[in-house]
Amino acid sequence: MTLRHTLQESIESLKREVAAMADLALHNLREGLRAFKDGDLELAKRVMQEDDEVDYYEEKIAKQALKIIWKEQPVATDLRFVTGALKLITDLERIGDHASDIAEMTLHLEGSRNKRVLPITSKMAEVVEKMVLRAIEALVKVDIEIADEVIKTDDDVDLLFNEVLAKMTTELKSDKIDANEVIYVLMVAKYFERIGDHAVNIAEWIIFISKGIHKSTLLF
Repeated sequence: MTLRHTLQESIESLKREVAAMADLALHNLREGLRAFKDGDLELAKRVMQEDDEVDYYEEKIAKQALKIIWKEQPVATDLRFVTGALKLITDLERIGDHASDIAEMTLHLEGSRNKRVLPITSKMAEVVEKMVLRAIEALVKVDIEIADEVIKTDDDVDLLFNEVLAKMTTELKSDKIDANEVIYVLMVAKYFERIGDHAVNIAEWIIFISKGIHKSTLLF
């Protein structure tokens, strides 16, 4: 077996592991969002318990990527993929963490969900879920057009966060919402915003894998 053939097998194995981690992070995010929107406390508890598996993938992939760099000494596109994978798995892990965080906030919100605020937070949840889904699609296809779409969508998340903040302030001033609920809902909204940021980071690393450019800087 030639060195080049061994490298390609290692790269393909790494791609499968990254894709599996991405699928798991997306699954946990969807379940965390569903638990929040439905007020499903049992589902929220399961999401929190399943976060360890995402962490396991991050450690496993990091070791695998470093082993490829050390043993196979990849160059050009292969090296960009391995280094890009090392970077973006951190964002996938953080998405998994925030899914667990949202599930935890759902437990705190038991029995105190403001119906006037929920539609905005639910819309925010839908947007960030789609961003992560499209970021993963861009990753699998190494598609920079989809990656660009994800980056542009982040502005919508920021606008929705500001809308949640304004709505919560109004509700609090008019004494229509409990102060503790304000804190928990704003924390959830902030987690949504951060998930959007992590989806953007993944998209930017996909562009790097394809073109060697990260945030307008040519790396290699």
